[in-house]
Amino acid sequence: MLRYFLVVFSQNDYIMFMNKRIIDVALGKLPADLVIRNGKLVNVITREIYKADVAIADGLIAAVGELEPGTIGPITKIVDTGGKFLAPGFIDAHIHFESSMLAFSEFARAVLPRGTTAVASDLMEIAIVSGLEGIKEIFREAEGLPLTLLHTVPSFMSEEGEMQTIGAALYPQLIEELLRKPQAVGLAEVMVEPILAKSAESDAMLKLAAELGKTAEGHAPELYGAQLNAYSGAGVRSDHESTNRAEALEKARHGIRVQMREGSAAADLLPCLDIITRDHVDPRYCSMVSDDIDMLHIFEKGHLDHKVRMAVSNGLDPVTAIQMITINPAESLKVDGTRGSITPGKAADIVLLSSLEQCTVESVIAKGKIVVEQRKTVFNKPSFKYAACMLNTVHLKKPLVAADMVIPASGASKAKVHLIGAKGTTLLTDRLEAELPVVNGVIAADAKRDILHIACVERYGKNGGIGRSFITGFGLKSGAIATSVGHDHHNITVVGSDANDMAVAVNRIAALNGALVLAETGKVIYELPLPVCGLLCDMDFEKSSAVLAAMQAELRARGCDMASPFMTLAFITLIFIPAFGISDRGLVDVQAFKVIDPVISLINEQ
Repeated sequence: MLRYFLVVFSQNDYIMFMNKRIIDVALGKLPADLVIRNGKLVNVITREIYKADVAIADGLIAAVGELEPGTIGPITKIVDTGGKFLAPGFIDAHIHFESSMLAFSEFARAVLPRGTTAVASDLMEIAIVSGLEGIKEIFREAEGLPLTLLHTVPSFMSEEGEMQTIGAALYPQLIEELLRKPQAVGLAEVMVEPILAKSAESDAMLKLAAELGKTAEGHAPELYGAQLNAYSGAGVRSDHESTNRAEALEKARHGIRVQMREGSAAADLLPCLDIITRDHVDPRYCSMVSDDIDMLHIFEKGHLDHKVRMAVSNGLDPVTAIQMITINPAESLKVDGTRGSITPGKAADIVLLSSLEQCTVESVIAKGKIVVEQRKTVFNKPSFKYAACMLNTVHLKKPLVAADMVIPASGASKAKVHLIGAKGTTLLTDRLEAELPVVNGVIAADAKRDILHIACVERYGKNGGIGRSFITGFGLKSGAIATSVGHDHHNITVVGSDANDMAVAVNRIAALNGALVLAETGKVIYELPLPVCGLLCDMDFEKSSAVLAAMQAELRARGCDMASPFMTLAFITLIFIPAFGISDRGLVDVQAFKVIDPVISLINEQ
């Protein structure tokens, strides 16, 4: 018997016509699977709040408002909200779930109680290490989970070159293959440079996305003027890199949807919100996103619910805030035909809130099932084992020693060096310089002035490269911290005042096949293993958060006042955000886009 007629507008966004059961439930001829009663509906289409019931069948919303008598039958489960607010399931339009350092199924268990029912994630971090097979593993893990994965396909992937070494590459034909998959909603992180260079590959990908009716999400830090005109005119729909009011406003005026980021190491939401609260820009082109948040951020603060609380406490209307995590991201991603509002035919993703202003999540319905009740998850997380391509991914050419971590300068007494200026609230770094002493033939760190060694070690067993430089902002008085998470190459990066501690930390990461490590006086004092791609842990959300909290408390005691020092360190390696980045090939001048010598000059005063 024919049950469905589909009219397809694009491969990712369709409207179901004539689902016969949905029609019969709406008309009261068949009972619903689930009915929500006595709710105060937050209508993100009309910006109203009013009393309404909701009927759900086959994972879809069948009816909203006053229900027909036959909608409730013996099979119908009834949820009486007692007057709670009903909001659409929250959508994070730009997040790298890997930055949580949780397996995707555990990430789902972490964010669902915070109201999140869908995430747009490009899985690029997994792909950098394990390639296409890694992406397919996450697709496999996501099957059957209540959290919907909206895959935004990486629009670029580095190949082996002079700038960095990676584990795997996605070539244009593979990107095209992914873009055609049903999980894909569009392109992610469309870069500025290829657009301005009129890259034939970028042109082909943008055309294909347009032909498939899919989105093209951007990546355009500090872009203004003529270059912004050229970039927005190429068909890019959004950007998540605005860090201030002026940048967000100019992008909005050029038709770029402004995704206001609040991550563990990038606090950009409040400055960008000024375009709504002070400039009174229409917020329909604005959303709130995470980009990168670790598990401790989720545990202590929340996810999109936290951003709503921040926005409302800074003057944003609560309904507008809810729109910015529901219908606005759905429209930006071109999935508003299937989700983003509590209207008939949409996915039955609904959040029950006891307070709109505080965004207090009480219960969550995802894909038509109750998955969170009384703030606790009530779904069974399926067991999942990763394939071999995701494991044993760290391979050093040789064990490291202290001499590998430092820059030699024999014959000199001092050195003038480039200095990476790191900050814990933005991904942007400062271009600084410093004069350092040469001790025993190597350029020495100066912890008293907060000038530390930084090294990036190739971890795929390909060339054994080590990039070295100096960094300020971490405040460590002793010891070293290291991580196998490092955008966009995920080599091992280490910062410290003592070269031996740095080597100890890197070697321990290799032994664990990925980790966060804190070392001092030649010993490892804290570690959080990340055995999956060197990016994800195999511990549960609560235990891993406790370990990270302890590590960060120890770092604070040692002088580091960054909110998320490991996250900040993971972005010092990004060679696409000004001013400096570091890779296994060396210090990268982002503006010139080339590897430069960290030593400006050597001084001999003898």
